[in-house]
Amino acid sequence: MREGDWEIKKTGKDTCSVERYLGSDDEISIPVKIGGYTPVEIGPRFLRKTSKVRSVSLAKTVEYIDPEGFSSWRNVGSVSADGRKLRSRDGVLYDGSFRTLVFYPPKKEDRDFEAPDTLRRVQQGAFSATVQFRTFSFYGGFGEFSAKPSECPFLECIAALEDGELSTREGVLFKGKKLLFYPPAKKADEYSIPDGVESIEFCGEPAFPPAVSKLQAPESLKSGLAENACHAGFIDVRFGNSAYVSRSGVLFARRDGKLVLYPEGKKDSLYIAPHGTLSVASGAFRRAQARSVVLPRSLVHIAGYAFESSAIEDLVIPASVSDIDIRALAGMDALNTVYVEPRSVADVFISGSSLAGKKRYIESI
Repeated sequence: MREGDWEIKKTGKDTCSVERYLGSDDEISIPVKIGGYTPVEIGPRFLRKTSKVRSVSLAKTVEYIDPEGFSSWRNVGSVSADGRKLRSRDGVLYDGSFRTLVFYPPKKEDRDFEAPDTLRRVQQGAFSATVQFRTFSFYGGFGEFSAKPSECPFLECIAALEDGELSTREGVLFKGKKLLFYPPAKKADEYSIPDGVESIEFCGEPAFPPAVSKLQAPESLKSGLAENACHAGFIDVRFGNSAYVSRSGVLFARRDGKLVLYPEGKKDSLYIAPHGTLSVASGAFRRAQARSVVLPRSLVHIAGYAFESSAIEDLVIPASVSDIDIRALAGMDALNTVYVEPRSVADVFISGSSLAGKKRYIESI
């Protein structure tokens, strides 16, 4: 129902959720009563994506804000609250005990953010509208940083002000033997993951930005490298690593001969995969910039979407390949020619696909 500039929804006999702000002011204050109802919640569509609202003042009665809506609060620079469940400090929104950071306004212009010493976690969605601070500092009790690189595009350094569950090294955030977050604006074109790190957190986006052209993995690393290193130009893995091996800057699984990542920042126009490669993983060549790729006669399997969104124009598939996923060549928009051997599995596969007109036999190379 609509009450003035507010669209509300009943949640109880005398309470409501504020579903939308329908006005045009750039500073808004949610009242303690709207149409006789007490607002206790704010819904995910409270602000339009085109909203120009700069500041939001919450009624003391508001206890919950759906975090899915924060991505539309993109022009907000300050939030004020003084309720039992939600409180603010310096324009930043926390829970009532200042233990959880609920929302950091994306238009807040401070270059440095020092978290309260009471802060224990940053909830998911708190930075979803792309915050502007360059440094993030925290105290020893802090233990959960839920953020994606795209949500903190200007972040250069994370600093631990006291010893605690989380630690930092060279501005990078760690939790024990796990690398949690690499600041996307950190000024470095090379990065060596510290010895002792065993895994890298994956949040749905690669941890390392395109600015990191060379990435070195230690002997200790066991998981998370392929998912997080795709923007790199060259990947180097220390000798003795039991999970990974790198060959000419390309990442392989050590135990099963699987090519897991051809980094999209690698500039070579021709790539000849080494003999001994047994399979190509899903997404291994995603957004790869190589124009021509030759797969070796040791290869057996090609997974689905292995070359998706790549710049590959010419692809050579040997007769040794006996298993090709039906979506193996999906998303190869730049492909001009695929070379196969007569009567091979690849020959039959290509002949029965939409790529049949691009098929050539290897003898013609």
